[in-house]
Amino acid sequence: MLIDVSRALLSLVLGSLILVGCGRGTLTVSEYAAAAEDLVAVMETQFESLDTDWESQTPTAEGAQRYWTRRLAIRAEFLEGVRALDPPDEVVDQHTAAIDVFTRITAADEALAARVATLDTVTEHWQWVETPEGQAAEAVLEEVYAFCRASQAEFDATGAREPLTDVPWVPPEMKEIVRVAFGCPS
Repeated sequence: MLIDVSRALLSLVLGSLILVGCGRGTLTVSEYAAAAEDLVAVMETQFESLDTDWESQTPTAEGAQRYWTRRLAIRAEFLEGVRALDPPDEVVDQHTAAIDVFTRITAADEALAARVATLDTVTEHWQWVETPEGQAAEAVLEEVYAFCRASQAEFDATGAREPLTDVPWVPPEMKEIVRVAFGCPS
C-alpha cells in the first residue's frame, strides 16, 4: 500500500513540479514542464529503489526508521529542486498550488515518520499505513491525486492550440503545446 502511496505521490509531485514556480522565468512552459518531469523521474527512481530495498528485507523497527530517514531525504531534495525552478508567468498560480500541496504531503510524511520512530516492533512492511498518521497522509495524498489530474488536464488542453501554430500574428505563448505524462492515478 505504501508503494501505491509513493507512486501516487510521485505523480502528484510531477504535477506539482510542472506547475511549480514563483517567479517570472525565461523558460517556456514546455521547457519548464520538461525540467519538472526530470525532477519527478529522479524522485520516482529513488522511491522505487527505496521501496524495493525495504521490501527485500525482514521488517524491523530499525529498518523502518532507516526507510523513513531516506524517504524524507528524497522528499527534501525534490522539494528543493521544485523551489529552484523558475516558472514562466503562465504557470505561477499552478506553482503556488503545487508548493502548497507538496508541502502538506511532506508534512504528513514527516508526521508519519515520527510515528514510525515510536514503534517498538515492526512486523509488516507497511503496517504504519493503518495508523492515524498513515490515514492522514492517505487523505493528503488524495488531494495530491486530484491536483495531478487537474494539472494534467490543463496541459492536455494546450493541444487545442494546434491550429494556431502556423498563424504568424499569434504570440508564441498562445501557440505552445505542452506534452507531458504525469501518470496520475485515477
